[in-house]
Amino acid sequence: MIKRYAALIRNAWLVDLQYRASIVLWLLWGVTEPAIALGIWWAIAGDGSVAGYARADFARYFFAVMLINQLTIAWDSWYLDRWIREGELNYRLARPLHPAHEAVAENIAYKARTASVILVVWLVVAVAWPAVRLPFDPGRWAVTAVAVLLAAAMRFFISFTTGLLAFWTTRATAIMDLHAGVSLFLAGRIAPLALLPPAVAGVAGVLWFRSMLAFPVDVLTGAVHGTDAIVRGLAAQLVWLGVWVGAYRLAWIRGLRRYGAVGG
Repeated sequence: MIKRYAALIRNAWLVDLQYRASIVLWLLWGVTEPAIALGIWWAIAGDGSVAGYARADFARYFFAVMLINQLTIAWDSWYLDRWIREGELNYRLARPLHPAHEAVAENIAYKARTASVILVVWLVVAVAWPAVRLPFDPGRWAVTAVAVLLAAAMRFFISFTTGLLAFWTTRATAIMDLHAGVSLFLAGRIAPLALLPPAVAGVAGVLWFRSMLAFPVDVLTGAVHGTDAIVRGLAAQLVWLGVWVGAYRLAWIRGLRRYGAVGG
């Protein structure tokens, strides 16, 4: 399996090299969205604070959003939608390896390239701008790494499961677009959840949205305090990851039973 993944990641890396301009545009959008949000909240905060967030807190938060969103983002529903509708899934089913492994390898290759760029930019900016610096805390970084890994796995299975809805619908990507729009607010992409109305923040906490982005961001920036809060957050990630893995298994097994396509 290690050799297979090495080959798949190498192939995905080489494919990405053929789409350098597209990757740059996607990366720029991944930076632009939180940068715009930072500019808005920076202006609102002024010399004071908003719900306990001063300008420096907003700076650290949205730089963390830039990095962690790139490390956890998933786009597989768009591929699966096309594979199922156009019959490209056929030859992938004939392989001795599940199509999900190809998708995982593509995720790793893309994220290694883009997240490393954002990390370097963050380090360079931190040299000149103390507001975005984080304290040296290996324990916090270790917990962040675990939270990011769980969030990335969750977002992958959310995207993959949504893509599998193409077995039953004509455009599964529309559902993923709706999910992405909702996650702008509930996952903390345009504002920390602490700034949302309590009812909205409560929904984000009960559902999977906080676990997929806001929680690892808060762990990295130190907004989550105490062992109990961290354990509860990690437990919520594990529960929702299990739910989405189960949804993926159900959609895959039942979808293949009704799948029929020519071509590909």
